[in-house]
Amino acid sequence: MSEPVLVAAASNHRRSNSAAIGRYLADALVTAGVRAQILDVAESGGLQDDFRPAVEALTGHGHVVLVASLYHDAINAVATATLEAWADAARGDSPRLFSAIVHSGYPEPVHTEVALAICRRFASDVGWAWRGGLTAGATSAIGGKDLRAVGPLARHLRRALDLMAAAFARGEPVPEAAVRTAVRAAMPRWLYIAVGNWMMRREARRLGTVDLDRRPYASHDEVG
Repeated sequence: MSEPVLVAAASNHRRSNSAAIGRYLADALVTAGVRAQILDVAESGGLQDDFRPAVEALTGHGHVVLVASLYHDAINAVATATLEAWADAARGDSPRLFSAIVHSGYPEPVHTEVALAICRRFASDVGWAWRGGLTAGATSAIGGKDLRAVGPLARHLRRALDLMAAAFARGEPVPEAAVRTAVRAAMPRWLYIAVGNWMMRREARRLGTVDLDRRPYASHDEVG
């Protein structure tokens, strides 16, 4: 028997990629026959440091999924504050199941490993049962849009979320197949680097930065 699922998307801004990922997962859960609710923490008060809606949303949900973006090798500030609010609420509360999805603009999954470990440690500290998590890279391409509208660039992530939802419907943790699928690259590494460099230079021109190749400080080899 599957537990009702609260999908909490926690980001530092509105119309986030976390919310887009969370909405897709919630829809996939409903399609799989699971009662699910999506909560955009930023929209519900997180940007004003009001996390009461995030705590109140726990009621009636035995399984909680946090969707958070990476920030300096950890989860972002709103996601961290959400976990802190949940930790306070968890004292004396019934144990829950907990899962997490951590995503970033970097294509390599290694960047999100520490952040996912933080989520796993949270579950242990508050007495919630860890049910696994996903890490996904190169999510900048989502741009806050519906994952279905992103097309091939989000195909692996969509498939991973579908597998995750199906497992939850069976009362199972995040399957290894979903973990492997989520980290698959949507484009060749060389193409990602080329596109990233082009976007960086375009933004630099917009901001009036003329020469990104300047080296105002000599390298160690040059000094030696």
